[in-house]
Amino acid sequence: MKTPSITLALLLAICLPAWAQQEYKIAEPSGKLYLNLNGARIEGYAGNEIVFSSQGVPDEEDERARGLQALSSSGFTDNTGLGIQVTAKGQDIEVNPVGNNNRGNVLYIRVPQHVDIVFNNNNSIFADTLLIKGMKGEIEVSTSYNDVVLEHNSGPMNIKNVYKNVDATFANDIKGPVSIISVYGHVDVAMPASTRANLTMGTGYGKLYAAGDFNVAVTPGAAAEEAVTEPGDALEELAATVNSIDSGSGNVVFPRTGEAGALGRFFSRGGRQENIEGTINGGGIDLILKSTYKNVYLRTD
Repeated sequence: MKTPSITLALLLAICLPAWAQQEYKIAEPSGKLYLNLNGARIEGYAGNEIVFSSQGVPDEEDERARGLQALSSSGFTDNTGLGIQVTAKGQDIEVNPVGNNNRGNVLYIRVPQHVDIVFNNNNSIFADTLLIKGMKGEIEVSTSYNDVVLEHNSGPMNIKNVYKNVDATFANDIKGPVSIISVYGHVDVAMPASTRANLTMGTGYGKLYAAGDFNVAVTPGAAAEEAVTEPGDALEELAATVNSIDSGSGNVVFPRTGEAGALGRFFSRGGRQENIEGTINGGGIDLILKSTYKNVYLRTD
């Protein structure tokens, strides 16, 4: 007689769809890894290859498509079997999506720890969470719709987000500068209490919080309050076409002019923006944490 656990395992094997996993490997680049994706799970490791893999429910086989090649309006061709195109461009590697991926499919990327990563997704609203962990190289992120989770990366890093949150946890080996900015989402950062930094924090409508263990020394008058206002209806469309966010001011940069402009320029009702400049434990790396509409948190890990 089968035990209940074995019977359950057999039922699950019969009733649930099979999960497929594929891998694609490429040698570590001497340059940067450019990721133009809807989302990914990226993890640094002590190896010399970039390993792409995807785990999800496989497509039903389309008999009519046998012998045919999938086309995409993006112009990219799947050369990995994972719904992405991986291309060497000089010393760099560029990764682009091809066509529509299955819902539930998650792209995993294992990257040698010291590779520099540039992630960009300012077009697709069908964005998955972006997770980057265990990297020791430089990280650049520019996104509109991805929740961004950063775990035990060393930096330097420049993170710009429009609509979603950024949550980051650092270990002891932090290298600056570190800039983390979100327009509509919160910024939540955890660091060791011993971290030494030159700190800039700012918010338009939220609040600023920091753990007492950091011994934050605010420089009086270094960053005065500035007037901000609430958005009109046109701002939603404008924010969706944001080209970038200026890391110094937190202002968005619009592609038509290429000029940085305070979001308040398009707003209709007044408020107050609060900026703080100071030091943590006497000063050290440059650390910028800003959100226009939500709170900014600086906590011990």
